[in-house]
Amino acid sequence: MGFDKIIIGAGLYGLYAADFCARQGDRVLVLEYDKEPFMRATYINQARVHMGYHYPRSFSTAIKSAHYFNRFNEDFSFCVHRTFDQVYATSARFSWTDAAQFQRFCDAAGIRCDAVSPGHYFQDGACDGAFLTQEYTYDAMLLKAHFLKRIRQHGALVTLQFGARIGKIVQNETHFQVQMSNGETYETEYLLNATYASTNQVLSKIEAPVSYAPIRIKYELCEIILCEVADCFRSVGITVMDGPFFSIMPFGKTGYHSLTAVTFTPHVTSYDTLPNFSCQNRCGGICTPQQLANCNECPAHPETAYPYMSQLARKYMQPRYDFSYVRSLFSMKPILQASEIDDSRPTVIRCMSEKPKLISVLSGKINTVYDLDEVLQK
Repeated sequence: MGFDKIIIGAGLYGLYAADFCARQGDRVLVLEYDKEPFMRATYINQARVHMGYHYPRSFSTAIKSAHYFNRFNEDFSFCVHRTFDQVYATSARFSWTDAAQFQRFCDAAGIRCDAVSPGHYFQDGACDGAFLTQEYTYDAMLLKAHFLKRIRQHGALVTLQFGARIGKIVQNETHFQVQMSNGETYETEYLLNATYASTNQVLSKIEAPVSYAPIRIKYELCEIILCEVADCFRSVGITVMDGPFFSIMPFGKTGYHSLTAVTFTPHVTSYDTLPNFSCQNRCGGICTPQQLANCNECPAHPETAYPYMSQLARKYMQPRYDFSYVRSLFSMKPILQASEIDDSRPTVIRCMSEKPKLISVLSGKINTVYDLDEVLQK
């Protein structure tokens, strides 16, 4: 069966691409390994709609985030949580950036940064500056429902296949042949690899005259902790910069806050071309370097780091900003190895073949999804 475009991966980037392509009349097939969309990184992250504050050491990442901020909030306003004070603070110790530097960075980027008293939110002497900013969070489940509704409206133009198992992908002179483990075969002249942490795994399945170079990735198995918070904390989000610190902020419109910490959110790391972790030896064979399972559903995922994250946050915050553990979410996060130098988070879109067309995308931030427009339009 032939399609104008085949998209591998049904996270935000995959479903956005499917909707975009269907609106220009393309017949699209979306292949998703999991049983439904948005089961991994689109859902399991801080849910931050970035304005750029998080990247004082990567001006390019900050500017790109700010560039798309308003567009994302206008297009997807129904799932964006705006009604809280987002507070950024610079730690008085062990921070790469102090309060004056953070203020200058925000001024240069043209983003809101209103100084407030650190003592209102933080223990005495913990932070040398605190700032009210303009940054929101999104609700992934509301966003998923939106895209599924849009795709249903396209009728036969978009086919979604969940639980998809790709055996191999064969490239010839004019098209790709995607051979499924169940014996079905699909053909296309345009293949979009939007699998995020499985980007290199998909590339390894392609049989082509010339092999494709993998993207140099660092893989982190990460934990996001959902918390209930005190009433005075519900309308506040807090991020302490710029080093081994933490964030605790509203998790979309769920009523929970997400808790993360630079040191403790990543449990284990792999620098191998394909993600190789010791827990794969304890998972009953469901996850391998060749095919990542869903970490959130894996029986071998790590024990929670909540005791360490909560201790760090309480060391900084005023006691009235109390919180308690609800549950943990686990997912794999790929980071460009080059980003370890400057903490950048670019969205990498690599055209690996012109004919037939092969595009691999490694998303940097949720609201940089619009970078796809250029490579999708006819």
